[in-house]
Amino acid sequence: MEKKNTLESSKIHQIQLKTFFSMILLYTFYFIVNYNLGPSSMLIQEELQIDSSKFGIIFTVFTLTFALGQFFSGFLSDRYSAKKIMLIGAYGAILANLCFSISSSFHLFIIFWGFNGLFLSLGWSPGCSILYNWFPNSQLGFFMGVYNAFSFLGGVIVYPLSGFIIPAFGWRFAFIIPPIILLLWSFEFLIVVKDNPGQAGYKTDWDEDNLINSKVLIDEYFKIFAHPLMNLVYISTICSQVVRWGLLNWIIKILTTSVTLGGYGMNLRLATTIAACMHIGGMIFSILLGYISDKVFKGFRWQTILFGFSLSFFALLILYFMGSSINILLLCILLFIAGGCIQGLQAPLFNLPGDILGARLGATGVGISCGWSYIGASLSGVAFGWFLDNHGFRNGLLLLAIVSLLGGITTSQIRK
Repeated sequence: MEKKNTLESSKIHQIQLKTFFSMILLYTFYFIVNYNLGPSSMLIQEELQIDSSKFGIIFTVFTLTFALGQFFSGFLSDRYSAKKIMLIGAYGAILANLCFSISSSFHLFIIFWGFNGLFLSLGWSPGCSILYNWFPNSQLGFFMGVYNAFSFLGGVIVYPLSGFIIPAFGWRFAFIIPPIILLLWSFEFLIVVKDNPGQAGYKTDWDEDNLINSKVLIDEYFKIFAHPLMNLVYISTICSQVVRWGLLNWIIKILTTSVTLGGYGMNLRLATTIAACMHIGGMIFSILLGYISDKVFKGFRWQTILFGFSLSFFALLILYFMGSSINILLLCILLFIAGGCIQGLQAPLFNLPGDILGARLGATGVGISCGWSYIGASLSGVAFGWFLDNHGFRNGLLLLAIVSLLGGITTSQIRK
């Protein structure tokens, strides 16, 4: 094969960038059919006349079905085709959102949002599989960071978009317009992306175990559950997702709840704009933490993850102590740091399975890690909603700070 058709570890080829951006933009639009529930939650609650604890069932079912799908999405990607799995997820989520938009029953909301979680779980691990196949380990920290960053672009898009769509057209359109955007980009992804360089007619000059076509075996899948280092990774990701989804699911409710009930008393448009700071922070910190893990810590991820947990802990602690008297600018900065860091550390966290297990089993490890993490994240639905109803919104921020601290302590034991 000619040298021009060889991907070199010291360079970035145009075909790598084309594949990369097509894939991460598809995953970005996965999130605009996920984050659209948060801005709509208050109006749906008012329409159904239900409290936060009951509404939290929808969030919990989502995270449980999302967790269930994660356990298998990475395995299916390594065994079959990451590209096909991502497309199945996209089309399923589009259908689930559209069904949600025309429903009026609480039970149907639960069912369709549960299916949405199941289909959206088919995005992250297959995307990681594509990354492991197309890039050498020396570049994965940075590109995983950019991948993670673009997922938060979905929140940056859909929060303000929902803030204008909902008052103008009603909350149901928040579940119609985003799926249309996802559908349009899925056609581009279908045409451009290949599972690995070999399918596109390229070879690589780095370790090619990521291009081996041997299927991942069932016994290999189960051995990953008992891997000592991976068990620590699972605990760290559980902590990160509890904090992440605690903020994503409830921050708008916290900001729009009256001051007398422990909230910030803001209108929806201001709250959605401020909440978008978390996603802007997630974009920036994803790239920054990924780059730091590559260049500063030379591929050792745990220091970077510990740094992210620590910043999130201190920012949430300050938010707790200052309460509703906080200046708007400072509130934006602290949410930028707290939400940004806890989301940004997903990049080095999900590099760990590839570092520990190798490229061939990396997506399988990512999927299992995601599965455990979203079982933990399910606590941010019913359980966290109950906590907010019974102990106040301010104390909810303190609880998330404590979970960040626990995640940092666990991460310090990984040393990988």
